[in-house]
Amino acid sequence: MSDALNRLINPWQLTITVNGEDRMQHFPPLIDMLHNIVGSSNNNRGGGGLPSTRNMLDTKALDLLINIEDVTRAWLQEWEVGGTGDLKADLTLFEHAVQLLDETEHGALRDRLAAYPDQWAARIWDLIEPPLQRRLRDTECPKCGRAKWVNENEEHNDNLTITHRPGQEVTAECSWVDCGAVWVGQDGLKALGRQIGVEFDTSMLETEGAD
Repeated sequence: MSDALNRLINPWQLTITVNGEDRMQHFPPLIDMLHNIVGSSNNNRGGGGLPSTRNMLDTKALDLLINIEDVTRAWLQEWEVGGTGDLKADLTLFEHAVQLLDETEHGALRDRLAAYPDQWAARIWDLIEPPLQRRLRDTECPKCGRAKWVNENEEHNDNLTITHRPGQEVTAECSWVDCGAVWVGQDGLKALGRQIGVEFDTSMLETEGAD
């Protein structure tokens, strides 16, 4: 079982540093946490807080849950693997079926499907504990050559984003769906900087904000 799948379907733990001391923090399965976000958002409709904030949370959490369910169960049906009706059990069946794909004949497909649990786990955690981010405005991605992408609302978004979460390596990535280039850690940022002609000051990620 991959680490991402384990965090999706089982209780898990994370080492955090508080006042210079490492502590083990325990969490329920990420799928349960996602269900709780959707459920609490629905239960709190009309309650306190800004409506725009509640709607954004509703949309992101619910859309992610539906995506996980649809992708998992569609592929189980494609492989004629009977689903259980329980998403966590179906995710286990999904990963097992992916691992059985022949690497020679279906290598690219196997790699793409195997990456889903990591992507889902990261997206759920981003809803729970949003990372610090900085967008590289109007900067072309060295891999795809694009500086912007357009979302479903016809809004133009910057492709390159630097993301940092305390305790994890800083990353930069291209958010255009057909590219997905990623640079990890200080060495990765230095390599990206050389490619786009800038020198990064990582202290910019020590304060919150998105710009």
